Amino acid sequence: MGKIKNFIKKFFLINDTPHKVAAGAALGIFLGIIPGAGLLATLILSGLFRFNRLAALAGAGVMNMWSTFLIFPPAAYAGGLIFGVKYDEIKTCFADTSQLGLKYFLGDTAFLGMTLPLICGFLVVAGAIALSAYFGLLYILCKRKKYCEREHLLMK
Repeated sequence: MGKIKNFIKKFFLINDTPHKVAAGAALGIFLGIIPGAGLLATLILSGLFRFNRLAALAGAGVMNMWSTFLIFPPAAYAGGLIFGVKYDEIKTCFADTSQLGLKYFLGDTAFLGMTLPLICGFLVVAGAIALSAYFGLLYILCKRKKYCEREHLLMK
């Protein structure tokens, strides 16, 4: 529990603008949710967009591979809504074909009925979670910055 408290404290003490820290964390969370995207993609994209890399890595680290399993049901449901495929069909098709390998996932039948809805569902759900994380963190970081500036003025 002490390690978690220390991590959170260090995260909020990152010396950068609230936007860059929140955007980096949101990018890391987004890429941490998407299957196949990893820390290298997080570092490259956060550097390209000039977001805070430490916050991006922290966000990707929080949303590791295990969170993908938790997000699978909402992603399958969202993808099913977009493509008009029932959630149960996507879930059953995934369970039936998960042992057959990548070649089957990219075949015509499985791709249109399962893979494409899942990819789109993951993008939608990851985007929604990342956006809410961005705005939540931006709010907290701006409040903290105003508080620190006010305390600094009082000490003078």
